Amino acid sequence: MWIKVLTIIVTPLNPLLTQEGKFEIPPLKKRGSGGVMKNCILSNKKGFTLIEVVMVIVLLGIMLPGIMMYFIQGVKDSVDSQRRTTAIFLAEGLMEEIRSKRWDEVAVINATCSNASVIGTDAEARIGYDDIDDFNNLNNTPPSDSQGAAMANYAGFQQQVTVSYVTPAALDTAVGGPTCYKRIRVDITDTGSTETISLVSLMTSY
Repeated sequence: MWIKVLTIIVTPLNPLLTQEGKFEIPPLKKRGSGGVMKNCILSNKKGFTLIEVVMVIVLLGIMLPGIMMYFIQGVKDSVDSQRRTTAIFLAEGLMEEIRSKRWDEVAVINATCSNASVIGTDAEARIGYDDIDDFNNLNNTPPSDSQGAAMANYAGFQQQVTVSYVTPAALDTAVGGPTCYKRIRVDITDTGSTETISLVSLMTSY
């Protein structure tokens, strides 16, 4: 009885035993030229169905207009920012030119500034502006340079200047004068967007 039971347990393992009595798993048998591995790879390949392709096209059609709108707005904002920077550049350049001139046409101003000249150009051409009053009511499109020549590269901008007498009590309010304080305002306007960059400066006779 014992021998019979032992034979039943060992017999199924016989095909896995070598002649030396070692346990060994038999190699897989190849099926044709492709083999087992090739068949496994082919069975896992999968493509897109027509429904999936149509769904992708529909989703892109829904999303693309929104994406393009943000892209176009971004480009527009970039252009606006560049033109704003140009306007600031023009305003600063003109303000520096004005501030480099003397305070008044009269060389010696008294303590109360009562002998200061009336604000105006003194009948001078743009190239001859020598005091800050001369720039009052300057209005050019496109802007002009210090020689009075039009700046063709900035055709989309307008330059304007206002010079006025003010008092210490109300620096934003123009008065007839003369006083010892002059307020300079430079405006550069983008004629396309009508956006205006303004710079204000105060100069005294002291």
